[in-house]
Amino acid sequence: MSILKNSGLRALGTASVAAFVLAACGGTGSANDELPLLHANITIKSVSQGGVCDTIPVRINPKQLKGTANKYANNHLMVKDVPMTGPTDEAGAPMCNGSAQTLPLAPGDWEFSAPLASGTATCVRDIEADGDRDIMFVDGTAGCGGPEAAMPPAEGEPAPADGAAPTTTG
Repeated sequence: MSILKNSGLRALGTASVAAFVLAACGGTGSANDELPLLHANITIKSVSQGGVCDTIPVRINPKQLKGTANKYANNHLMVKDVPMTGPTDEAGAPMCNGSAQTLPLAPGDWEFSAPLASGTATCVRDIEADGDRDIMFVDGTAGCGGPEAAMPPAEGEPAPADGAAPTTTG
């Protein structure tokens, strides 16, 4: 009987030591775990093609990342499929509507582009914790609603004379 008790105590002691070692080696996580997860909300209104409302793939591409991100934030090109519903009759036009939320994004300037019936709509938005993260594409309207992010001049392109940051089109 005493052999079983000692074996049980020895196993319990070994498990306790292992748990203590694992906790000491980083069980608390990293400092950026406390940073917010930044999601963009994508809304699309597009003209129906042949009475059908297909899913629209929105391309999301980082242009200039800024600051520190939560360790779960994405910092690479991705595509978010936005499921569309409809068509509905809106002022005599058959319109498709859809919305989706992105995966977590690292803070910075991101380019969003969506293939709509009238052509590809593109914009660059500054994604930050306290900023506007609503991306709205409307067929036939340039951009994606909200303020466009200021992008640095491209290589070989001079900066504006007044010192203001250049603006993007779209």
